[in-house]
Amino acid sequence: MYTLIVRPGCHLCEQAEQSLAELEEERGLDWRAIDIDTDAAFAQYSDDLPVLLRDGRPVARLTSSKAALARATQPNLWQRLVSSLHIN
Repeated sequence: MYTLIVRPGCHLCEQAEQSLAELEEERGLDWRAIDIDTDAAFAQYSDDLPVLLRDGRPVARLTSSKAALARATQPNLWQRLVSSLHIN
């Protein structure tokens, strides 16, 4: 599950949400957006919005590019190798 930290009125945040919505439609990406102004737990990211977290760790900051977000949400090489193994 990915979490996109956003702020209302942030044009990069709006673009990042659109990019992630497209990735959700294309790849079934599981994500949600959280307004930083309603959740103080994310205050540390205030200067870097939008921030995309995976399992609570940042994987992308200050980008709304669909290509950059697609790379940030790709399974890493190890995960791809393990999932490609068919062990009986």
